[in-house]
Amino acid sequence: MTTYPITIDSAGGEYMEAVLVIAWAVKPGDPVKAGDLIVTVETAKAATEIEADRDGWLAEIFFAEGQEAPVGAVLGTIADEKPGPARQPPAAQATATEASRAPGPAHTPTSANQTGSRAIASPLARRLAVAAGLDLATISGSGPRGRIKKRDIDARLAALANEHDGMVQRTPAAIQTASVAAPALARQAVPVVLIHGFGADRSVWRQVVPLLGPGIETISLDLPGHGSEATRTASTIEEIAFLLSDQLEAMGVGNAHLVGHSLGGAAALALTRFGRLAVRSVTLLAPAGLGPEINAGFLAGLARTTTAQALERWLTVMVGAPSALPGGFAQAALRQMEKTGNREALAAMAESLFPDGTQGFDLATALAELDVPARMIWGKLDRIVPVAHAARAPGFVAVHLFDGIGHVPQIEAPALTARLISETVRSAG
Repeated sequence: MTTYPITIDSAGGEYMEAVLVIAWAVKPGDPVKAGDLIVTVETAKAATEIEADRDGWLAEIFFAEGQEAPVGAVLGTIADEKPGPARQPPAAQATATEASRAPGPAHTPTSANQTGSRAIASPLARRLAVAAGLDLATISGSGPRGRIKKRDIDARLAALANEHDGMVQRTPAAIQTASVAAPALARQAVPVVLIHGFGADRSVWRQVVPLLGPGIETISLDLPGHGSEATRTASTIEEIAFLLSDQLEAMGVGNAHLVGHSLGGAAALALTRFGRLAVRSVTLLAPAGLGPEINAGFLAGLARTTTAQALERWLTVMVGAPSALPGGFAQAALRQMEKTGNREALAAMAESLFPDGTQGFDLATALAELDVPARMIWGKLDRIVPVAHAARAPGFVAVHLFDGIGHVPQIEAPALTARLISETVRSAG
């Protein structure tokens, strides 16, 4: 029996030392086909799906879910013949042995990592800690088995900022009050709320979020009819804004920096009119709502396509160069659409929001009424929403037109997009 390794290389960038195994889609002994999802891992930039590169059987798993693996390590193997009895990952065996020998309850992670031991942290948390000069051994992890996550880094930075401002000088009564409200302190006072475009979901921001830098908390929302909100539909831009406002209110968010792409940009502008949210700044990426023209064929094709090959043809319309789309992007997008079952909801939204191939709402006035820092980012090769609509931006809005970029700058130029978002946020004070 010949076995073939399942690995992930260093494509995550210079900061990527390790990956976290999130979930195995198959178990040892299961048959797999080339292109099947095998395992999902978390890298410094995003969750990455690893697919089988050949037909066969999953033979072994060397890193269990929740464990870190060095970049380049063999996560498991695929065999060309059906393997014998499955073997546990070595680390999982050790954990089970230790648990069986333990005389009492399982060990509970302490508030900080033990001195001399390697801190358990996500690759993104490690990168942010290095950038901020933080010692991971002094940070409490809120993840499984004390794993340090991005939110823990943000909480530590917030606590340090409070100390710097003299907030450590409290009376005993004040200390008691602060401990009760501790969960609220973990969130930045003004988060950056990211709203995706039509047919996408909140994962579209995965390349941008890690590049925003430490100290910036983000909340990525799903539009109605999309992703986790697939069962909630909306037929007007006002209804979309209302449902997004409900999501933020449920999270306890009363003020925010808004970032919206395409339909999400229109939703962001509509949110500024509601009055339920104190908006500190607005960054718009190729926003809808500034003119009547829209690529109706693209919207219909995106909503109706049923094969990865057809979807890939439509997705290439979004970008300036087809090479800008990550490998397997169309297949992953189709899998997500099938998982959420929102194809009919998307078609209905496209028909109601863009009747007769026209944008059915005008938010130019909402843009002109903004009294906060505002920025607009648009690709000159946009074939979905004409870049000419950027000319309707009032003089106080900073407009950036990207050469060689299409409709999705967050995918085509994530570093530059992140930098401009960060500059907008900082300019709001």
